[in-house]
Amino acid sequence: MTNPVNDSSVSGVNSPPKTIPWWNRPVTGDGGLLGELLTKIEKEDVPEAALALRNLQLMDLRVFAKTAEAIDSPKFTDEDFLTFARIKYMLSKGIGDYAELDESVRLLQLAIQAKDSFIAIDQTELRYRGYKQQEFYSFVDRLLKNQENTESFRKKVNTKAKEILIQVKTEEGQNAIKAYARHMEKISKHILGLKLLLLFKTSNLSDYSVLRSIADIILGIEMKHIYDFKKLVDVVQDNYDAFEKLNHIIQLPENRKDVEVYALMIQVISLAHQYEITYVKFEQLMKVIQKWYRNYQAILQIYQEYPASQYKLPHEFSEPIPGEALYLKYCKCLTDKKTGIVYLDLS
Repeated sequence: MTNPVNDSSVSGVNSPPKTIPWWNRPVTGDGGLLGELLTKIEKEDVPEAALALRNLQLMDLRVFAKTAEAIDSPKFTDEDFLTFARIKYMLSKGIGDYAELDESVRLLQLAIQAKDSFIAIDQTELRYRGYKQQEFYSFVDRLLKNQENTESFRKKVNTKAKEILIQVKTEEGQNAIKAYARHMEKISKHILGLKLLLLFKTSNLSDYSVLRSIADIILGIEMKHIYDFKKLVDVVQDNYDAFEKLNHIIQLPENRKDVEVYALMIQVISLAHQYEITYVKFEQLMKVIQKWYRNYQAILQIYQEYPASQYKLPHEFSEPIPGEALYLKYCKCLTDKKTGIVYLDLS
């Protein structure tokens, strides 16, 4: 985790110290005008190569700063949204209670989002049992077990579907194959789609409608209860049989299969549903800030190599760095006041 608050950017760079008005200062001695004048005369100029490098970095930095400021929104500093952003950070980094839960949360979230496709696939396989249909289902199973990449999987499924369609005589049977192929394509568009599909097919889940039940449970949680952890634990406890059926599918670690973990997961998924659009824009902002930060670090390094105490700095060295105020704002917003942890990934 990058902790940007520890660098010199937080307090600014090359900030001039408070000075006594020249008319109140002695001519000689400590802090005298003559000494300062001699010091200035003795200072070197910042090398042209360093100035050119700074200007080059500044060109890119200005572009990123302008883009970041265009994306920025007051919604990103809403305290409830920031809580969700911190949770997402802890999930991705495996911190604290969220350790080892990131992929399980994403699998459960995808299972709920694509529940209609999973249920339709299951019902199609149960209802249409003709020889050619079963040949198609077996073909798909082999592709999944061979861990085909997404593009190859879609291409082969569509090619096989066209081949099978010619040999299926009834319109109902043909429509079933077309729908089956469409649902396969839809699921495969998700990053974890094929993995989840294989997990469903190798599970002992007899009734896929449990996905609808869990979706209804999560969508039924009122926002006022999202942060009431005891309330969430009670919700899971009342419906634990439904959650337990998905243990294999969402691949929860053995030491994390308990009511409290499911409560954390439904909290994350509920918040993700609430902030779905806002978080997508927030992620865009963070990616731009990551790019901006690389140029920012390069500029800071130049300032550190050529301090005002030893070099005659050009006027532009004292100008605000574009985007710095925005960066510092999110450093502050995403810092835990108790622990000092900064939930901001600049890597």
